[in-house]
Amino acid sequence: MDNTLTQERLLESIASRAENLFLTRQLQCAEAVLVVLNQGLGGDLPPETAVRIASALPEGLGRRGCLCGALNGGALALGLFLGRSGPGFRNGTKVRKAVGQLHDRFKTAFKSTCCRVLTKSLIYGSEEHFRHCARMTGTAARESAAILLDLKPELLERADWSYLKQQDRRVVAEVKKIVRAFGR
Repeated sequence: MDNTLTQERLLESIASRAENLFLTRQLQCAEAVLVVLNQGLGGDLPPETAVRIASALPEGLGRRGCLCGALNGGALALGLFLGRSGPGFRNGTKVRKAVGQLHDRFKTAFKSTCCRVLTKSLIYGSEEHFRHCARMTGTAARESAAILLDLKPELLERADWSYLKQQDRRVVAEVKKIVRAFGR
């Protein structure tokens, strides 16, 4: 299979997995984006650490309605794969440019980056609200991955297809949450 077709399949799988984790209420928007990109593209964070790092960002930075959590999660993922590994003023240019591209793509797709604006016509917690935010979560994950693959095409070879193809039903997700709760 040619790389362009494989990359497109990968981007769709990333978007779908992030949306699924959000819709089944396993992860919130920022968490789903970071976790899927980290695990799906071979990042080096343990999954629980990725969740912990992103857990303050959903619903517009701690439920304040500011920058969309899905976009925040994408920025974290870009930092994970492209960010600086030490001090130095100029060595963060690549990641800042990538995050700027993500911001611009997201704003083009949804006309805003502000959670409050993006969800103002929706009833908080409604199925419509979840579907709308799931779509933004999938888009942020997809666009982040597209930027990453443009800059680091070798990530295509590291893709964890079995993880990315998983699609949980909501009842299965609830059982997983219960099992994890008792496992602590």
